Amino acid sequence: MFTIHKVLNQNKDKHHQGGNVLVLFVISLLALLTLASLALDGGHLLLNKGRLQNLVDAAALHAAKELDSGATRAQAETAAINLLQVNLAHTDQQELSRAIDLADIDETSTAVLSFEYSIDADPFLAVADPDAKFVKISLTQLSLDNFLANVFSFNKRVSATALAGPSTAIENCFTNLVPMAVCGTGNTTPFGLIHNSLYMMKIGSNTESAIGAGNFQLIRLENNSGAADIRTAMAGEDNIVKTCFTTGSDNESVPTEPGNSVGPVAQGLNTRMGFWNGPVNADEHPRDENICQGQKIEVADIEVDGVINSEALAEAYATKAYRASWYVDDNNKAIPSCTPPTAGLTANPQEDNFSHVLPASPGRRIMNVVIAKCDGETNGANNLDFLGVGCFFLTQKVEHKGQESYVIGEFIYDCSGGGNATLEPVDTPGPYKMVLYHVPGSTDS
Repeated sequence: MFTIHKVLNQNKDKHHQGGNVLVLFVISLLALLTLASLALDGGHLLLNKGRLQNLVDAAALHAAKELDSGATRAQAETAAINLLQVNLAHTDQQELSRAIDLADIDETSTAVLSFEYSIDADPFLAVADPDAKFVKISLTQLSLDNFLANVFSFNKRVSATALAGPSTAIENCFTNLVPMAVCGTGNTTPFGLIHNSLYMMKIGSNTESAIGAGNFQLIRLENNSGAADIRTAMAGEDNIVKTCFTTGSDNESVPTEPGNSVGPVAQGLNTRMGFWNGPVNADEHPRDENICQGQKIEVADIEVDGVINSEALAEAYATKAYRASWYVDDNNKAIPSCTPPTAGLTANPQEDNFSHVLPASPGRRIMNVVIAKCDGETNGANNLDFLGVGCFFLTQKVEHKGQESYVIGEFIYDCSGGGNATLEPVDTPGPYKMVLYHVPGSTDS
């Protein structure tokens, strides 16, 4: 009897153990499903969060660049939305494309997209001031596809915010300068120059120098010396060694290059206009796509008693100059053509005014030029105070004659450039670039 009772108790214990194993198996299975859901849906969430952040970062930078170029808010927002649509069209963005509805965009926002503007990056205070150049773009609460998250009643949503705007003046080192200096002043922005106005970037032999005797507004870039270096720099070859300048009063960091250097200057710059003479060629130094020119601005048009006259330059701009704004508009026409100034156009005898095929290259007529402080008494090889760098549009080709070897350009803007920007934006003159800023209060921008 004892043996039979013992066997029955053992069978009963086995049934209890089997029930416990089943419970443990179910709990383990649920735990595995939970972990699988976290791994699968969590990874999917993080992947799309990163993709969305990249989209918004690019859109914010693009909008900030458009604002900096003079666009209205509506134009900047349209440009940002267009870029979003282009990026969303990529195959790896299909899920985000389904979640983002850009079909009904107005000037301020949609259900998922919003634009805000501020005078400063931090604190970011949304304002209606049209001068606010810091733009914040938000894409919020986008629903993503679920894999196992539905089992736990969890709906995945993702948001992203980006803030972009101009940096402060970057480190003043360059590899893309032309070796000329325009005279400016340091007490007004930008450097005392007027946007969309003509300036003499280099004088001819019979014009009084604003720098001093023996100087024709040429400067010496780092490790450059002689005619060959001037020619290649004017033609747009990057300088192997950076040229750096210091800032502040009495910095004397811009070395002058005495002499007229008629041939090297004309040979180098004229490659941008479709003329190749001397040891330069179209393959290494392509022309601009757009080489439209107005009637030649003669030195007699802009001088009064041997001195460059600002009123005469303004008159030449109004009647003879092919303008930078026309350059942009003409480039964007369905069928490119030259907008004629009042005095008419000068046809390029070598080629058509437009060419969108190699070796033509866009933007060659836009040049980075040093702006320096001139006192008229800096004679021979000497140094000028560095003020900044401006972007100038090359108005016309340069002649190979001494008194006519002057270079005229239109000041467009205080140009952006490469280098290392500081994190705190300050309204100071100098080259700058569009950068992303941390969004105040955000944990992931």
